[in-house]
Amino acid sequence: RVTDELLLAADADGVIRFWKVSEDEGEAPEVLDTIKVDAEVRDMELVKLADGQLILTIAAGNKVSFFDSNTKELIHAYTMPIHFRDEGGASLHPAGKRFVAGGSDLWVRVFDFDNGQELECLKGHHGPIRCLRYAPDGKTYATGSEDGTIRLWKTFPEDEEVQ
Repeated sequence: RVTDELLLAADADGVIRFWKVSEDEGEAPEVLDTIKVDAEVRDMELVKLADGQLILTIAAGNKVSFFDSNTKELIHAYTMPIHFRDEGGASLHPAGKRFVAGGSDLWVRVFDFDNGQELECLKGHHGPIRCLRYAPDGKTYATGSEDGTIRLWKTFPEDEEVQ
């Protein structure tokens, strides 16, 4: 749920539906709006940036797409070196400057939000990546794999103090 009255749901048809729901009995849910992508949606995430903008991140097929959730306009869509047919996803950093993605292979990749350039490629799992999410403060992110492990990664490992 986005709010008490708004629910987002994705389907195998590549359509993300914005549902108006009510706790009042007898009031049927209503589709308010839709967004369409080119493949089955494997993962989606809604992130509120510091400026208040709500960004919807969608991993589908071999693309990660970013939409303004208020206007439903596409901000960026990037073709990935992996696919999201069976597993995987993407997560936008809370500052909105980078995102992580993982899926069909064993790698966790970090990309620049503005141009889609791959910034890092990290190995740590022995099975496909099933899920990824940034922590609310953006300092770390977690990845979960088919291998049964969850790994925590530092967003900016170069900021680590040398002791």
